[in-house]
Amino acid sequence: MRRTTIISLLAVLALSLQGCSPTPEREQQVELRILHTNDLHAYLLGYDYFQQRDTDRFGLAHTAALVHQARLEQPNNLLFDNGDTIQGSAMGDWAHAQGLDYLKQQRHPVIRAMNYLGYDAAALGNHEFNYGLEYLDATIEGATFPFLSANVFEPDATADDWQASRYTPYVIQKHSFVGSDLQRHDIQVGVLGLVPPDIMRWDRHHLEGRVQARDMLAAAQYFVPKMRDEGADVVVVIAHTGLRDYGDYPEFAEQTGLYLAQVEGVDALLLGHQHRQLPGPDYQELAGVDAERGFIHGVPAVMGGQYGSHLGVIDLTLKRTDGTWQVVQAASELRQVGPERDELLVALLSDEQAQTLAMLNQPLGDTDGAIENFFARVAPNTAVAWVNQAQSWYATSLQQQGELPDLPIISAAAPFRSGFGGPEDYTHLAAGPLTLGNIADLYIYPNTLRVIELSGSELRDWLEMSARTFNTIEAGKDEWQPLLAPRIPSYNFDMMNELSYRIDLSQPARFDGEGQQVSDSHRIVDLSYQGQPVSAEQRFLLATNNYRVSGGGFFPHATTAPVHYTGQMEVRQIIAAYTREQAKQHGAAIPVQLQQNWQLKLPAEARLEFRSSSLAAAKAKAERHPRLQFLGLDDDGYGRYQYLPE
Repeated sequence: MRRTTIISLLAVLALSLQGCSPTPEREQQVELRILHTNDLHAYLLGYDYFQQRDTDRFGLAHTAALVHQARLEQPNNLLFDNGDTIQGSAMGDWAHAQGLDYLKQQRHPVIRAMNYLGYDAAALGNHEFNYGLEYLDATIEGATFPFLSANVFEPDATADDWQASRYTPYVIQKHSFVGSDLQRHDIQVGVLGLVPPDIMRWDRHHLEGRVQARDMLAAAQYFVPKMRDEGADVVVVIAHTGLRDYGDYPEFAEQTGLYLAQVEGVDALLLGHQHRQLPGPDYQELAGVDAERGFIHGVPAVMGGQYGSHLGVIDLTLKRTDGTWQVVQAASELRQVGPERDELLVALLSDEQAQTLAMLNQPLGDTDGAIENFFARVAPNTAVAWVNQAQSWYATSLQQQGELPDLPIISAAAPFRSGFGGPEDYTHLAAGPLTLGNIADLYIYPNTLRVIELSGSELRDWLEMSARTFNTIEAGKDEWQPLLAPRIPSYNFDMMNELSYRIDLSQPARFDGEGQQVSDSHRIVDLSYQGQPVSAEQRFLLATNNYRVSGGGFFPHATTAPVHYTGQMEVRQIIAAYTREQAKQHGAAIPVQLQQNWQLKLPAEARLEFRSSSLAAAKAKAERHPRLQFLGLDDDGYGRYQYLPE
């Protein structure tokens, strides 16, 4: 009886174990998590260098806490970065100032941080090229993971030669992941990197004759099938690009995400460059995009804002069918950073942080007034004026040395920190000591000076392009009208000194976003120089920057005008030199001068609103301004302001 019972129990146990054994389907299923950062811009420690205080709104140290948590949740994970990693913060400036010798002795702080976190691959962004190829090559040489770019080639490569890549175009990495059957499965993950071909315009002085860039979509259409043929089970495209519907796709487009998602064989798309969020509200109106779920033409995709403010997470379910792995399910999400941070990462870069802050706090001189740009989109302001004064000062010194022709000098500059990063993201330097850190606040990009020659009519076209920043205002309309046009960045609103002009917003814009004339109207009226009307044939020198002259912003005549000066000194260095010179001349109080040289021309009865900073200093300035009135806060925490016509 006892023996029979034992046999019966063994039989039941065997049947039970058989029932619990994995089915063939479960044996072939793997969950894979893809983690993604983009547009870090060397913000590593959760530190606001403009305010010189800690922040938990961004910074890789805070993103790292999310990375660790996501890895605990899913051990099958890969970590990728989308590019624009080494330029943008004061620490990035400090590292560049150390030069190539520093990189030969130790790794760039961004690379040290990424090595520590164990990135699997990264794409090159356009700002990686800002400091030249030698600096870029020395920087990425220290990485323990590959940097990828599939559309940058050697300068002599023919159009049909896809083998002459300047950088590694893609990798196929073999990973051993644990499946639902608790067994390990080898999966080949192909990773492709892409960068906007516009680098050839934006950094022409570094790249011309040394590399060539091809269309991102064409590169993906060539390399993705190749990766599949070489055994890639999963293909991840890290594309430093955003989303735009061009209608008919133009070759060498800057924003290609919509079209890359339609390349057969792409399983996940990691985006950046536009500093927006997906999933999220930013692309709700774009056909082909499920903005709420984070899918583009059915392909899971993420874009995580800027500076490490969000971690992108894509979860893929892979199932092996007929000998191949297939993505059968996917989900996308963004995780916003919070107070938690990786203290080891903070400690790792403590020396670099200390030296960065020491650099920032080098005094240049004292000012007698505030330098700010709270309302730079609607009226002259001291921040842009300071930049224009510095550029004109430097160009005048070149002219005195005989390096420039004897023509009137005009300067063009735009506001940079003008609310893009939130209601506090504005330049506001109180009267008093001005430091190198303040200069980085005032001018955040490593642009270099260019001096070109333009006619009076061409200067007017340049200002017409800037005037796109405004909506066309209707007369006799009894409801609120938004003053500023959407989706036009502040850095494409150039203001010029020495000229006087009005901007007539009853007229439609003369140019579109690509600098093509779309109307015969003129918004720029009453254009004069030193009290005299500017004639169409009159000749001027324009001090601007390499970004503009290389085609950034598509300003008319920028790329075709005669170039009289091409310098390697950054505009920030020129501003610092100008400030020191002003301190020598004026002593303890450098005068902050504002030239009220332009204004808006509007229908008298128009009710106009726009948004700007909600800081107390902005509200106080609005109270003193005859055309501005604070209305309250909007849903995003920005200040709502009314602009009062004359």
